[in-house]
Amino acid sequence: MNFNYSFPAIRGFQAKKEFFTLICPLDILSKVFNFYNNEIPEEFRAQRVLNEKRIPEIASYMLNNLDSYVFSSITASVDGNYSFSPVSPDQPDIGTLDIAMTSNLLINDGQHRKAAIDEAIKENPDLKNESISVVLYVDQGLERSQQMFSDLNRHAVKVSKSNSILYNHRDEEIIFMKAYLETNKKLYKYLDKTYDSIAQKSNKLFTLSNFYKALQTSYGNKNITSDENLQKFVISYWNYLTISFKEWTFVLDDEISPYHARQSSVAVYGIILEALGKLCYYLYLENIKNWEYYVKSLNKINWQKTNLNDWSNRCLLENGSMHKSNAFIDRSYYKIKQLIDLPLTSSEKIKEEKLQKEV
Repeated sequence: MNFNYSFPAIRGFQAKKEFFTLICPLDILSKVFNFYNNEIPEEFRAQRVLNEKRIPEIASYMLNNLDSYVFSSITASVDGNYSFSPVSPDQPDIGTLDIAMTSNLLINDGQHRKAAIDEAIKENPDLKNESISVVLYVDQGLERSQQMFSDLNRHAVKVSKSNSILYNHRDEEIIFMKAYLETNKKLYKYLDKTYDSIAQKSNKLFTLSNFYKALQTSYGNKNITSDENLQKFVISYWNYLTISFKEWTFVLDDEISPYHARQSSVAVYGIILEALGKLCYYLYLENIKNWEYYVKSLNKINWQKTNLNDWSNRCLLENGSMHKSNAFIDRSYYKIKQLIDLPLTSSEKIKEEKLQKEV
């Protein structure tokens, strides 16, 4: 007696070979579809090593968004006997796919999703009644499975951080940022929402991801979404900065282009943006009442790239090019504080003294 798995399926053809798209209940996915474990040598696997650290994150995403989570199709291959029965002669590619239970159903792409689904079902058994689409190919051996994995990922492009932030409607900090930018149209106009770096001749000033990082820096490790006083201060700071900081207003008021600003000033680069985020957090923590005075004092600074005395080895490399790293953001921030007559904290003094010894 033969025992089969039966799935409603749609048949298609790629490279003159048939494949199937089927809807699979999540509990069946967990029981039927397999993937190689990490103990098998790389050359004998048909997909990447399973990264165990990713599984809890994906499972949490699913469990925390039960009404809105979404997973793309899992790609798998069948090694064994199967048969496809069309619903009618008029619809030859819609029907039922019967797969022998002795067959091996191997996941070629989507093993992290499958493992996360397994974990999520353990915490919420109701999920087993939900489904995911599976694109199923006919197995043609290890070499073909490896090539399939390579082909599936060859043209995959990682979504930029800016795009990911733009399309994120769940994260409360991102929602806060978007709400703020709705009130600051000038700044929003000059944020690149597609890329994570500014091209030399771009007509944008900063990237959305860079501004988001700077905004996060401006409230440090505090919860911006639950602290109204902090929200008011952060919003006031960025509003005042964008109307009073001349290195930016020249661009925001369309007096000069972002491209021409980048030719001469270090102030229109992401490293200074994040350093100014740090300045915001300092002014808030120290409860400096006349903080606008210090923001306005930024206009007294010589921001020119030719000012190597202030910016070399802080945001400028020896060859004159800009360099963004956490260390250089801190170094630029220390110099900004010194130039507008704000004291360094004890820990900042130690780092600054160390930097001076290195120069």
